[in-house]
Amino acid sequence: MRLTGLLAGLTVIGVVGCGGGGSSGPPRQSGNTPPPAGGVTVFNDRFSPDTKVVAPSTTVLWGWNTCSGEGGYGGGETCVGHNVTFSDGVASVTQETGTFSRTFTAAGTYDYHCTLHPGFMQGTVRVE
Repeated sequence: MRLTGLLAGLTVIGVVGCGGGGSSGPPRQSGNTPPPAGGVTVFNDRFSPDTKVVAPSTTVLWGWNTCSGEGGYGGGETCVGHNVTFSDGVASVTQETGTFSRTFTAAGTYDYHCTLHPGFMQGTVRVE
């Protein structure tokens, strides 16, 4: 009986000690990439903006913002993979976070999509 009481007491101390009230460092950052200035954000269901007009020799940056849920202790954050694939064959890797860039040197219309979600994740870069 004494052993059971001792174990119960140690369990309470252990739970209280792991209460999460303190901090041993900076909070874990979400996997989302801040929206790129003048770029395109990759969301879970769309590119925003879905049409971008730029001048020749412009580099466009895509930033992934596909994570949701809490990313702290205990987890729960979920990130979804997407890619940027152009009709001319240029493509990013499929990724859940991070960025991809492409420099557009020639005037024209460059259509792209996510190969995992081609029916609704589509975009266009027009170089004028």
